[in-house]
Amino acid sequence: MAKKSDFVTRLIQEVQPRFPLPDAPKEGFTLLETGAVVVLMRHLTQTQAEASVASLRAGIGDWNEARVCQAQELAQYIKTSSRKKGMELLNSRAPAARDLKDYLQDVYQQTHGLDLEFFREDATDVGEIFENFQVLDMPSTAYLFWLASGGQITVHTPLLKLLDRLGLIPRTTSLPKGRASIEALVPEKDRFAFNLAIHEVLAHWNDEAEPAYVKHEVLRTLPYGKKSFEDRESTLRREAAARQKEEARLALAAKREAELLAKEEEKERKRLEAIALKEQREKERLAKIAERKAEAEAKKKQAKAKVEADRKAKIAEAKAQAEAKKAEAKKQEAAKKAAAAKAKADAKAKADAKKAAAKKKPAAKKAPAKKASTKKPAAKKAPAKKASTKKPTTKKASSKKAAPKVQKKKSTQSGKASKPASAKKTASKTVKKATTKKKSVTKKASTQGRKK
Repeated sequence: MAKKSDFVTRLIQEVQPRFPLPDAPKEGFTLLETGAVVVLMRHLTQTQAEASVASLRAGIGDWNEARVCQAQELAQYIKTSSRKKGMELLNSRAPAARDLKDYLQDVYQQTHGLDLEFFREDATDVGEIFENFQVLDMPSTAYLFWLASGGQITVHTPLLKLLDRLGLIPRTTSLPKGRASIEALVPEKDRFAFNLAIHEVLAHWNDEAEPAYVKHEVLRTLPYGKKSFEDRESTLRREAAARQKEEARLALAAKREAELLAKEEEKERKRLEAIALKEQREKERLAKIAERKAEAEAKKKQAKAKVEADRKAKIAEAKAQAEAKKAEAKKQEAAKKAAAAKAKADAKAKADAKKAAAKKKPAAKKAPAKKASTKKPAAKKAPAKKASTKKPTTKKASSKKAAPKVQKKKSTQSGKASKPASAKKTASKTVKKATTKKKSVTKKASTQGRKK
């Protein structure tokens, strides 16, 4: 750049503080209260911030009391244009209240009190104050020092070192000489803006993400800014190359490790497969043994069950046969009894009928017998007597002997057929007996007639 004055003009145009600052200080506010307005302007307008500080001063009265209050209590005094109500309104004011509480605590820790009026005193070097404040950044602190000094650029050792490296002022360690060099460099009308801009550059010169010489191109027009930018670029390239090399090394190492791990996994997989195969074979062997054993047990049980079933079937069959025989015997016995009773009843009925018939017709039969006894043909009846005496005896014997034989044969053939045969035989026996009795009666009558 041809002239330093051109650089100052361009710096003021390009570099602005990151946080807004009041256009003019509020009358009646202390430096501590003005700092509170600066902090609240990060969330509110200047008017709302000044009204909030006035409300806090009137409501709480003591800034130390405000420092120890909860953020929700401070939020009640924050003035905004929000139409929210209740907890929703307090929650919307909470960020501003927390920053205000942090600001008061930061001032208390750095100054051991809650008063910044010592900024108005002539200090040899205020560089430590710029470095130690955490909530107030460098442009905000420089703003308070500007107000405290009555409109002078805040000069301290870190600022003189930066201006020296940029080639804007000669190297010096004297604050008065440094102030004189800066006032000679910057016109009086631009000193306020330059004071804020140069402190913004100082605050963010060595930012890791985006340093001031990278963000603001005007700084690279100076040799120190250009060299810082090029050094950073080369450093970044080296770091990128080293990072790529490291990434490649790590990738190669990871690849080798992955291959080794894959080999180990493959080896372990094969080992596990071999174990699994061995276990599977053992299971199959045991399963076959168990199957054969089960089959043998099943066959044994089946054979045993078959034997038991056969035994039970034989027992049941024998029992059924016995029951059938018993039932058949009972049936035959009942049939015999029924046939005997029937034969007896029939014989009795026939006998009764014959007796009745004999009682009714005795005279008609006896008259011819008396006539025959007087006549000669009595001699002819002698053979009849022999025949009558012999035939019944032979018939009785044959009937007595033949009846049981026939009865036995028929009983062996079938129980049902033996019952009628025995009944018929008993009936024939009764008839024969009746005829023999009649013949004997007629013989007696004839003999008696002959004797007479």
